[in-house]
Amino acid sequence: MKNVKNNFDLPAIVIAGRKNVGKSSIFNRIIGYRRSLVADYEGLTRDPVVFDMELNGKSVRIVDLPGYFFDPHDDIEKEMNAAFIRWLSKAALVLFVVDGRTSITQEDIEIAQMIRKNSKEHLLIVNKAESKAYLTNISEVYALSMGEPIFVAAEHNIGFDLLESKILEKIPDNSTEIKRPTVKVSIIGRPNVGKSSLLNAIFNEYISIVTDIPGTTRDTIDASLDYDDLEIMFIDTAGLRKRGKVEKGTIESFSGARTIRAIMNSDICVLVLDASEGLFDQDKKIASMILKYSKASVCAFNKWDKAIPKFESIVDKELPFISYSPKVPVSAKKIWNIQALLKAISQSYRSYTAQVPTSKIAKFSSTFSSEHSIPSKLKIYYATQVDTAPPTISVFVNSPEFFDDGLKRSFTNFLRKQIDELKDSPIKIIVKARR
Repeated sequence: MKNVKNNFDLPAIVIAGRKNVGKSSIFNRIIGYRRSLVADYEGLTRDPVVFDMELNGKSVRIVDLPGYFFDPHDDIEKEMNAAFIRWLSKAALVLFVVDGRTSITQEDIEIAQMIRKNSKEHLLIVNKAESKAYLTNISEVYALSMGEPIFVAAEHNIGFDLLESKILEKIPDNSTEIKRPTVKVSIIGRPNVGKSSLLNAIFNEYISIVTDIPGTTRDTIDASLDYDDLEIMFIDTAGLRKRGKVEKGTIESFSGARTIRAIMNSDICVLVLDASEGLFDQDKKIASMILKYSKASVCAFNKWDKAIPKFESIVDKELPFISYSPKVPVSAKKIWNIQALLKAISQSYRSYTAQVPTSKIAKFSSTFSSEHSIPSKLKIYYATQVDTAPPTISVFVNSPEFFDDGLKRSFTNFLRKQIDELKDSPIKIIVKARR
């Protein structure tokens, strides 16, 4: 994709090991906060979780790998195994994690062999070492032939200063400066509409596990790129299910909360809709969250090659409250029209952060008063922009009670039509009495 520059050349530090040895806890300690889902479910992490950071001045990519499936039962597990090997091969350094509270298992031995065969550099990490129980099995640890072990306890933050120093010894100096994302974009939608496939199409790089089973992605996956003089960070969120279908305390309940936080922390929401299936109530509820949090948005009509008749008209009719959202037909599977999607994201962001001169807003607020039917007791004095993201307009009137919600909608739509900078953004109207 031309005009797209990504940061996949950063040296990757990959955390690998069998399931439930504490890889995600180590990942969270390294990056400094709770990021991967951590609970007592075996094999909780389903996707590689990626985070770019500076480690003592060195720019690196930290990757938390899912566990390896030695007896894969379905296509998801087979694809996860293939991705596991790919990450070992591309990593600058593999952190091989074993459980210090238990004996070395056959799975540990086989993963150690995979790492020796496929990785460039590796370190052996013995986690859960706070109780010294690992001393009972120390000979088994050395028998892995993975070098001198580093003993840590992620749960208690023990041993991480030494681990960081050993990592830095293995990672070459680089002068790459990590650009902090300017635009945060969450990819949202109900399960199985193609969110992960769309992210993969954008980067043309394996990031998330993609299958036909709903709800495959359960963590959020971040990846950034440069486009149109903007740095864009994409967040590939787990699908939002209906509240009644998600049992409290389950993995999906964690991911649903994470999705809501992703929307709240985003500048732009890309709402992925399955054009081959039509519009569902759950699509409308997710779209309403965009309105609730006053986010800019782009509607991506995925599977456009199989779209039902008049799909765009259906969306216009059923989702009028986000009529400002650019609508882009795409095919994630065929990697089609991705440039148009990126362009729409850029336009939406620039509209969302636009600063319109007061003279321009004042002119059109005066025009609105003369061209629209407003209550006879209402007098609009002037309007001015007081904030961005979203553009926020203060309207000064004699009696705010006469400037009702219907009039606010009319005024908002009028501004979008008249002021090109605001056409792709939600607009917040604040009505004040002139003192």
